[in-house]
Amino acid sequence: MEIWSDHRMLRIIAVAVMSAALFMNPTGNARESCAGLTWPLDGPVARSFAPAGRYAGHWGVDWAVSEGSELRAAGPGTVSFAGTVVDNVTVTVDHGGGLRSSYSYLATVAVKPGQEVTESTTLGTSGIAHGFPALHFSVRLGATYLDPLSVLGCRLSSPSRALRLVPVRETG
Repeated sequence: MEIWSDHRMLRIIAVAVMSAALFMNPTGNARESCAGLTWPLDGPVARSFAPAGRYAGHWGVDWAVSEGSELRAAGPGTVSFAGTVVDNVTVTVDHGGGLRSSYSYLATVAVKPGQEVTESTTLGTSGIAHGFPALHFSVRLGATYLDPLSVLGCRLSSPSRALRLVPVRETG
């Protein structure tokens, strides 16, 4: 068995660490992170995340979709709420680790509190948001609202799945 030089081992470790960092944050932007959530439905974004002050503004995104469009859980978890909040039908899924996703202005609800869901579980159908057919979607980490578009579309899993050890050529 060959004993690797410290220099060669350091290069392999550096490549592994860089690969893991890129995998965990594929955008390369330190202000964005990967929550491992997927888009709850297909459609154009009609209104972006725009919080204003402590209570004002828009604390999620709205997708412009036909009323009655089926929406899916953005990730696996447990339904922590399914009901009405200020005249708006809402479902919240607790994904663990303080991460929650909420789906509001629903026409129908297909889940109950305590129910385990997968990424593809149908939660209900879209209704009317702010006067037009849409789905309002928000993401929270603890008490902090996140811009949903900055945490959707990436995948979290073991960093080892992204690592590929490659031979290193000795120079000199």
